[in-house]
Amino acid sequence: MPDLYPLHRFRYWTVLSLLVLSGGLAAQPADTLELERFLDLAVEQALGRQAAERDLRVAQLNYGVFRASLLPQISGSANFPNYSRTFGEITQPDGTVRFQPVRNNNSALGLNLSQAIPGTGGVLFVQSSLQRFDDLASDFYLYNGLPFRVGLLQPIFAFNPIKWDRRIEPLLVTEAEKQYVVDKELVRATATQLYFDLLLAEQEYGIASTNLTANERLYTIAQERYELGKISRRDLVQLELEKISAERARLRAEQSVSEASAAVATYLGLDPQSNAFVPAVPPTSGEHLITEGQALDWARTNRPEWTAFTRRRLEADRAVDQARKTDGPQLDLTASVGRVRSSSDLAEIYQDALPEEFVQLRLSLPIVDWGQRRKRMQIAQAELEYTSMAVEREALSLENAVRQTVRDFQTLQQELEMAQRVQELSEERFRITTESYVLGATPLAELTLAQREKDQAVRAYISTLRAYWTAYADLRQLTLRGDRF
Repeated sequence: MPDLYPLHRFRYWTVLSLLVLSGGLAAQPADTLELERFLDLAVEQALGRQAAERDLRVAQLNYGVFRASLLPQISGSANFPNYSRTFGEITQPDGTVRFQPVRNNNSALGLNLSQAIPGTGGVLFVQSSLQRFDDLASDFYLYNGLPFRVGLLQPIFAFNPIKWDRRIEPLLVTEAEKQYVVDKELVRATATQLYFDLLLAEQEYGIASTNLTANERLYTIAQERYELGKISRRDLVQLELEKISAERARLRAEQSVSEASAAVATYLGLDPQSNAFVPAVPPTSGEHLITEGQALDWARTNRPEWTAFTRRRLEADRAVDQARKTDGPQLDLTASVGRVRSSSDLAEIYQDALPEEFVQLRLSLPIVDWGQRRKRMQIAQAELEYTSMAVEREALSLENAVRQTVRDFQTLQQELEMAQRVQELSEERFRITTESYVLGATPLAELTLAQREKDQAVRAYISTLRAYWTAYADLRQLTLRGDRF
């Protein structure tokens, strides 16, 4: 659709430079910027997109940390030197105590490998260590070595956080990926509002400029007709008032254009004092056809809220499981086998080590807790019930928002056709009335009324067009289908 009025240009060379680099000017005049190109630019330049990328990156890194925690973990330790020179308490055979000078070094090296068992919450481990004791006062030394030890730490009734994390952590990443798309659509929605703020300001300036030109012409004609005695002084004064009013309207419109252009530049992080671009009146298209059922299916599949609903239910179930098991009976199994040796000959430790075995079953049983465990269970259960209810309500609210937005969009498609027709008829009526007034066949009051109705029709069309594209942006945001509908 061509521009409704000559648009007031504002300076914006940075935007045009970006469009040239992306090939955006090949298909449009150098002084206009289509809505879709502007939205693409906003997604690239706006701070909101950069914040969305940061949030997604953080979520992916957190998931990477969790995944890495499930892999075998290797750690080492060293205690060297461990020198001591002091007086130590020495118990004598007769039970008395003597304080003897002590000067020694007790160093150690260790290597540990552990692997979490997600299904049971236990830990498999392999250890190796070497310790050397030196009594520097007597030149005595001794090695204590652990060539290897393989063992298992297994809680029997304990809460297993890994089992729940394996189900919840992937949902957090999926949720973040979907939220990233939502955040980009929010950038587009905000940019749509800014674009139409500027477009409406430009249109108001166009209306004011056109009206001023028309009123100046009519006032000149009226002066000639007044001198000939064909119109009254009242009509001449009225036309002068209309001309002054048009001048004031154009000044206000020019200020609105300046403010709107500055807001656009600020949002994109660009300099408002740049070369010219003109926001073009965006077209309407019958290609955006969507039913309520389609929109709901897309929303349930693509929106992060439905992923969050699943995650929140799992987190509530996890809290119940944790409350049930944390304060209840605890049974921990620790078992290991290995080889160990103490000797002054280092080679002997690794060549002729002795077997080591260890088994421990530890039971912890609360006897009196004055109802603490039961109350924690009740709290967790109450949270689970509330979460289930809240999720259902939020899902219903979101579904209703999707349905209502689809209906609004469908209604606005029809309203646009009517608003466009009203605008065309109002412009035609104003043209005919102006010609008739110049010929003296129409009173001034009717001309003034036709002009105001024409202006109002233009404003109504642009406002309806804005509502149409706002609803379209809302649909994109609610369904995350992008340009695929």
